[in-house]
Amino acid sequence: MGKDVVGAPELESIQQAILTRFGTGVSPASIARALADHGVRLGHPEILQADVRWRESNLLFSTEDLTLDDLDAATRLMDKIEGLRRQFENEAPLLEHLYQEVRQIKSDLQLINTNLTLELAQWLTVWLQNPGIFNEWLGLRRATTEFHERFGV
Repeated sequence: MGKDVVGAPELESIQQAILTRFGTGVSPASIARALADHGVRLGHPEILQADVRWRESNLLFSTEDLTLDDLDAATRLMDKIEGLRRQFENEAPLLEHLYQEVRQIKSDLQLINTNLTLELAQWLTVWLQNPGIFNEWLGLRRATTEFHERFGV
């Protein structure tokens, strides 16, 4: 690129080239790390800012989405997950990103270990295995005596 120091504009160009060639996005920090390994001088403040902007733009779920106080909140999260799946169904990299995020949410929920988080982790397991049957399965699950006893519905 003919630059003495690589900053945010150069990283964005490299990101776009990687996305075009390989069909997947890479964080500015990852690109900067590879460049630094090859002796390229970096404009650190610009790179950090670019990486923060990139990470924020790639978040699929807000703090509000992940505030799981009750079954209604869990249902809203599942509705959002399913809506994103439908939105991304023809864009493999975005769909894979969604699945990675859902796997991470499931893992985090299993660590919390409450009735609600374990229930939602079970929902996510079913969704990850076969999202096409999830809504029907959830209707059946909610009709069970165990579900009613556990959640008082």
